[in-house]
Amino acid sequence: MATAVAPGERRHVAVPRRGAPHAAPPTRPARAVARLTARLLRRGTAAMMLGVALYMVVEAVSFTVGYPDAASRSALVAWGQDPTIRILSGPATALDTVGGFAVWDSGLILSLVVCAWAITTTTRVLRGDEAAGRSELVLAGAVPAGRALLAQVGVLLAGCVGVGAAVGAALAAGGAQGEGALAYGAAIAALAATTVAVATVTAQLLVSRAGASGAAASVVVVAVLLRVVANSAESRAWLAWLTPLGWTDQLRPFGENRWGVLLVPVAVTTALVGGALAVRGRRDLGAGTLSRRGPPRSRRWGLRGPTGFAWRSGLGTLLGWTAGIALSAGVVGAMVPTIEEFLAEDAGFQNILVVIGMDTSDLVRGFLGMTGTMIALAISVQLAFRLGAARTEEASGRAELLLARPLSRRRWLTGHVLGAAAAALLLAGAAAFATWAGAAVAGADVAATDAALAMLGPLPAVAVLAGLGVLVLGVAPRLTVVVAASVPPAAYVLELVGPLLDWPEEVVGLSPFHHLAAVPVEPFATAPALVMTAVGIALATAGVRAFGRRDLAGA
Repeated sequence: MATAVAPGERRHVAVPRRGAPHAAPPTRPARAVARLTARLLRRGTAAMMLGVALYMVVEAVSFTVGYPDAASRSALVAWGQDPTIRILSGPATALDTVGGFAVWDSGLILSLVVCAWAITTTTRVLRGDEAAGRSELVLAGAVPAGRALLAQVGVLLAGCVGVGAAVGAALAAGGAQGEGALAYGAAIAALAATTVAVATVTAQLLVSRAGASGAAASVVVVAVLLRVVANSAESRAWLAWLTPLGWTDQLRPFGENRWGVLLVPVAVTTALVGGALAVRGRRDLGAGTLSRRGPPRSRRWGLRGPTGFAWRSGLGTLLGWTAGIALSAGVVGAMVPTIEEFLAEDAGFQNILVVIGMDTSDLVRGFLGMTGTMIALAISVQLAFRLGAARTEEASGRAELLLARPLSRRRWLTGHVLGAAAAALLLAGAAAFATWAGAAVAGADVAATDAALAMLGPLPAVAVLAGLGVLVLGVAPRLTVVVAASVPPAAYVLELVGPLLDWPEEVVGLSPFHHLAAVPVEPFATAPALVMTAVGIALATAGVRAFGRRDLAGA
C-alpha cells in the first residue's frame, strides 16, 4: 500500500554515494554450498581427469604398437577367451580394436582407481568438513542440512561425469570408435557416481572419515570379488548385475553398446542418495546413525610424540590400503602361471613390454618387476593422502593446538614424514608376502627373495615422489594433495609413453621410475637407489625447514 505524503512534505530517499560499494545480491544458500564444494574439489578433479585421459592414451598407443596387423590381433582375441584371463579382465568385446583392447586391458585397474578417488573425495567433503567445523558454519545459515548435502552430492556427481568424459574423449582421440568411447566414458562415470552414493551413505552412518572410507572400500572389495565370481563361469554370469563393476561388462562398449544398462546405476545411485538424505535428516551434526553409545574408551598408545600420533591417526586408512594392495598382489601371484603362458605365446604383448622397459628374458621375474613398479605407484598415491592428512590438520586448526605446546613445527612434520616412510615399508612388505603366497598356492616357481626384490626395489623412486610432496607442503601447502597425488601417475605414464614415442632420454629421465633396475631379473642397482633416496631425503628436509619458517595456512 502506498504511503501518502502531505503537501509540502518531501520524501527523503537514500541515494548511494558515487563510488560507494553496492550491496551484495541475494544468494541462494544451496547454490553457495555447491560453489564452495566445487572450489574445494576443482584441483583434485582436474588432476583425476588428466590422469585417466593419459592412461587411455597409453592404452591406445600400446595397442597400435603391440598389435599392428591382423594376425597379432587374432591371437589377442583368442587369448581374450581364456577362462583364467576372463576372471580378472572380464569378457572380451571387440578385442581387435583400440577401444575394445583399452576396456579389456585397463578395466579393472581404472575401475579401482576411480572408486578410490570417489571414496576419498566424498568422505573428505562430507565427513572432513564436519570434523573441521566448516559444516557447522554453513548450517548455521539459512540452508537445511538435507539441502546442503544434496548440493554437495550434486557437485560430486558432476565431477564423476567429468572423469567419464575425460575417458571417452581420450579414447576417441586415440582412434577408438566414437559411440563405444562414449559408452565406456558413461560406464566409468556411472561407476564413480555409484561409489560416491555408497560413500555418501557410509558418511551418514559412521562418525569418522576413516570409518566411512573403510566401509565404502569394503563395499568395493565385495563388488570386485562378486565380479570375479561372475566371470568365472557362464552359469554365474548373472551375478554381474549385482555389482557396479559388472555393469560395464553388461554394457559391452565397442560391441553392442547396450545403453539401457545405464538405467541400473542411475536407479541405484538415486536410491542410495535418497537414503542418505533420509538418514541425514535424523542425525545430529558430527554424529552418525551407527555411532557408539556413551563416551569412547580412552587409549593412550601413540600419544607420546608426533610420530606415534601421526601413525595412530592414519592407522585405519593404512590398514585398508594394506588389505587392498595385499589382495591385489596375491591375485597377481596366483595368476603367474597363466600370465607366463600368455606372455610366452603372445609376441605382440612381449613387444609392448620390451618397449616400456621389461626384460622378457625371464618372463615370470620380469612380470613381477613390472608389477612391483605398479605397486610402488599405488604406495606413492597413499603417501600423498597421508601428507594430505597432515595438511588437513593444519588447515582445520588442530595442528595449531598442538604447536601451541612445546612442540616445534619441524618435529611435528618430521613425525608425519617418518610415519609415511614406515607406511611405505609396510605396504611394500605386505605386497611382497602376498605375491609370494599367491604364487605358492598356484604352484608357481617364485622365490620369496624375488618377490621381495620386486616390491621393495622401487621404493627409492617412491622416496623421491614423497619428498617432493613434503616440499610442496612446506612451500605451497594448498597444492599438497594436487601435486603429491598427480605427479606419481604422471611420472609412471612418462616412463610408459616416452619409450613408445621415442622421446629424448632427457625427458624420460625426469621420471624416477626410469632409473630403477629391472629387478629381480637384473641385480639391484645400489648407486641409483642411493642417489634417489638421498634426493628424496633432501627434498623432505627442505620441505620440513620451509614449514618451520612459514606461517600456518588455513583452508
